[in-house]
Amino acid sequence: MKMCHSEVIKYIKELENKKDQLLSLENRNSTFSYQEGGNKIVPPYSYKKTRSEVDALDEQIRKLRHALAVANCSVMVEEFGVTIGEALVMLAQYQNKRSVLETLSNRQQINSHSTFGGGAEITECNYDVRQAEKDYENLRILIGKLQVAIDRANLTNYVEV
Repeated sequence: MKMCHSEVIKYIKELENKKDQLLSLENRNSTFSYQEGGNKIVPPYSYKKTRSEVDALDEQIRKLRHALAVANCSVMVEEFGVTIGEALVMLAQYQNKRSVLETLSNRQQINSHSTFGGGAEITECNYDVRQAEKDYENLRILIGKLQVAIDRANLTNYVEV
């Protein structure tokens, strides 16, 4: 069966959610308490069956992630001339850079405040804050374009699952 990358990603999330629910149920039902001499109310639980179901889900998730990883290494994000895998790394790098530029662009070029002795301490940026603001805005736009390009590639390319 063929699925687009976005469908595979959503299906992996569904399988992981199913696994989380199964592990939560196991956590609740794998033990029980009762009073000495009282009736035991044993919750429905099978160690062997649960382990088997978790292992099957893990195998399915692993195969899907592998298929996606292989595709991410070969499918191109045309607008940027890189593979999806490279684009994802690029996106993370851009987001880190955006954080730095946001900090730099929010500073005042020159700032002063009174010191304890009544004098003035002046702090001045040794870069052009306006340039940092422009670079920050340009990078925000570029990140948006990259995200859309990655989404487009994930929606228009298919993998065999």
